[in-house]
Amino acid sequence: MKDLSVIIVNYKAGERLIKCLDSLQNIRDSRFSLEVIVVDNHSGDGSQYQLMQLFPQFTFISNTGNNGFANGCNLGAAKSTGSKLLFLNPDTIVNANALFDMLEEVRVRPEYSIVSCGQIREDGSKDRPYGKFLTLFTLTGWQRTIHRLVFGKMEDVIDQTKHYIYPDWVSGSAIMIRRSSFYSLGQWDDDFWMYFEDVDLCHRAKLRNGEIVKLRHVVIGHTHGGSSRINPRITALTKTEVQISRHLYISKHENEWCASCMHSLLILDSMLLGLIPALLGFLLFFIKSLNVYSHIYLRLVNYYLSVLKSGRWISERSVNYAVKRRDSVADYGSSFQKQFQNQIQQGY
Repeated sequence: MKDLSVIIVNYKAGERLIKCLDSLQNIRDSRFSLEVIVVDNHSGDGSQYQLMQLFPQFTFISNTGNNGFANGCNLGAAKSTGSKLLFLNPDTIVNANALFDMLEEVRVRPEYSIVSCGQIREDGSKDRPYGKFLTLFTLTGWQRTIHRLVFGKMEDVIDQTKHYIYPDWVSGSAIMIRRSSFYSLGQWDDDFWMYFEDVDLCHRAKLRNGEIVKLRHVVIGHTHGGSSRINPRITALTKTEVQISRHLYISKHENEWCASCMHSLLILDSMLLGLIPALLGFLLFFIKSLNVYSHIYLRLVNYYLSVLKSGRWISERSVNYAVKRRDSVADYGSSFQKQFQNQIQQGY
């Protein structure tokens, strides 16, 4: 068994993935053993064969489709042998010391702990790959602006010490966890196609008294954008999925009353405040940056209509969408049948 399995989910990451794998290939450290597993989410660009030639010591797995980040991570984990797992974005650059320091932290921390690190962008600016759980008062951009004005920056309300930050969640771009903890928590939830699966995993760990820790002295590189910003169509798709996953997360972790309020607020925010940029995008369709808002708006309208029909907040891109939809229809049919039988018994 290896000390560490690095699991990377790829979808048309291109040169970014090559740079990431180069950084992993250059690690020669006697302090820990390492394996790298790359799951290709059906990129369809022929890149996997090239990668297999460039990095023959790594393991490459083909997924059945673009089944999402969580599904790809679970597939990679199932093929891994490491006692610790590092889920890593394909647009990151790592080094031996960063991996070792994270490994040491995971070793000494109790069960269900999730460990991450700092991230620096290409321009040298610091990223903030962590945060607080959603609340009724921090759902939208304008609410978060008010929150900052009243309570200060998010960093000011998160527990931290000289070496550690203890947020509610850390980004799935770099998450290390014990293998046993990962499976005990139930793996990644592949109801999520993209976004908020990391917040969901951290939430489940917190419910079992796990610690979420970001190491302040450990830093890796992270180039944002990647496959989620290939073109305006993909940009619109991924931005829509952020909102869809936010709804799904709320439905899973909030009580019925609070969830209803949060869903309603998000829908009003998207449909009312999102209408003006959407209309501008329709009128000025030749400006791609504006036209994206129109596509986002239409996608969200279609999503909300599908929620009304199915009663489920899950994305149609999730591998579980068809199953959940069948269950929803079956539940409705069973409920209708019981009502019909009761009416007959009562003589109506």
